[in-house]
Amino acid sequence: MADPRILADLPAGEALAEGFAELRANTVVALGERANAVVTVTSPHAEEPRRHVAAQLAAALAQTGRRVLLVDADVDGTGGDAGPEERVVPPQLSVVTAEAVRADDPALLSGTTSLAWLRGEASRHDVVIVAAPPLLDVPDGRALAAQADGVLLAVVHVRTNRDDAIRARAILRKAGANLLGAVVVEG
Repeated sequence: MADPRILADLPAGEALAEGFAELRANTVVALGERANAVVTVTSPHAEEPRRHVAAQLAAALAQTGRRVLLVDADVDGTGGDAGPEERVVPPQLSVVTAEAVRADDPALLSGTTSLAWLRGEASRHDVVIVAAPPLLDVPDGRALAAQADGVLLAVVHVRTNRDDAIRARAILRKAGANLLGAVVVEG
């Protein structure tokens, strides 16, 4: 199988994209003393860069010496060209593709086997970052958000429809998800 497409979203070289060191600090504070935390990164629609946010956050956390697992559970099928730049994967960072992505079946995201696997992986890592599908496009991504210790909602400044962001937040609230905050990316 080819490398997970999320590798294309890891930092080129050692430098993080602007703002991700601050996001790392805010995420660590929001999670508190929670060990083996699972953080899901999602968005309202496929156009928002949830995979990029997840990869950058995972790399930022790994730079601090934490054992981090980055899971590509985004079944929308966009992206994935790493381009000519070599992507740096710190030794503390592992990257895998979720079964739902491999099988091209979003329903697997909400299955008990997938959720149990995720918790099992969390027990072997300090933090698991999950790049989840968009909430308004793939309903099964809600199960990932509900099972996570925290959720980040990625939106694009000016481009993300405000009503869609509010609907996504309402979905997270109804699912009982712990919304850590929104990550606003320049558009």
